Amino acid sequence: MKVTILTNGPGELWGWVRPVVSELRKRGHTISLWLLPCQFSSGYEREAASFLGVDKLEGPSGFSRTWQEIIHEKTDKIIQLGGDTSFGVRMAKAADVAFTVYSYRAAKKIHGAKQLVAYPAQIFNDVQNVEAVGDLVKDSLNMDVTPLGDLQWDWAEIKNSPRILFLPGSRPAIRNAAFEWLCELRADLQKKIPAARIRTLFSQFMPESEFHKWRSAGLEPVHCGAGVAMKNADYALTSPGTNNFELMHCGLPGLVVAPEKFLKFIPVAGALGFFADLPLIGLKLRRIGVEKILKRWNGFISLPNRTAGKKILNEIYGNITPEDAANEIFRDLSDPEALAATRKELLNMSGEPGAASRLCDIAVGSYRNE
Repeated sequence: MKVTILTNGPGELWGWVRPVVSELRKRGHTISLWLLPCQFSSGYEREAASFLGVDKLEGPSGFSRTWQEIIHEKTDKIIQLGGDTSFGVRMAKAADVAFTVYSYRAAKKIHGAKQLVAYPAQIFNDVQNVEAVGDLVKDSLNMDVTPLGDLQWDWAEIKNSPRILFLPGSRPAIRNAAFEWLCELRADLQKKIPAARIRTLFSQFMPESEFHKWRSAGLEPVHCGAGVAMKNADYALTSPGTNNFELMHCGLPGLVVAPEKFLKFIPVAGALGFFADLPLIGLKLRRIGVEKILKRWNGFISLPNRTAGKKILNEIYGNITPEDAANEIFRDLSDPEALAATRKELLNMSGEPGAASRLCDIAVGSYRNE
């Protein structure tokens, strides 16, 4: 049968769509992939999607054009993996098919949709027709077999040399803004932990043209799968996002940071995004939005902590400096027993692989092309 997948941002495309496409191919289905308009995009989604082996690739286009074109899609099943679900509702109504939505937080109601989430903690009491199937990101990490290439973790046998991985993200605005901040952090870490070895993980959405800048600054970029890099590291520094679950599945302790100075670079979804970009009131609206999110999730910013309902990964946010982050990293790395306990707790949360298979069983049926 023909299965249409709707998606938007870089994390959803690589962490969710990739394993689902692989599973659908095993079952012999034809796959149509639509890249929806996304204020969180990196600009390289279509290039990355071209390597997934789908039969048809559409987008990304503007909202108006996409809204008009999706009603012409002829399909048997629809799976939405990220993005505004109004597109999925519109496509499903036009094609006269039910559809499945996967997310990290169940919505109160999506017309005509079967909702799936990764973990039971992402289902709220007032939401119906929702099922937890596991985290697609875990399946995605198991697909990462790319070697590290020229920049090896050559200090693996050196005693007391912690391997620290920086994860700057895939969105250009935030990544560029974070460059100087990470340079300062590296310098602070070298003072506190002279033996530390640092690498910066470039995602598949980051152009190799940026390598020289980061390498010249001593940030040592590597371009490989997270499932390879994270399993060869001792600690990671990142921002809130899908890669927080990557740390969890790899059992990698780390620090999740959200400096307030980068708040203005974070895209805001929906109509509110227009007002959030206005001078004077924009930053105030963003702060209000952050406060609401923190209240909803008991003050946690990292996805594993939100899922567990308690602090597992270290996290700090607000008016923080590179020195503040360096102090937290130094404190964590100075306590091997606590790091071991964190690693164990993260892996215990991870759950079983096979989310893509379970999702496809629900979304398209259990038939396999043997």
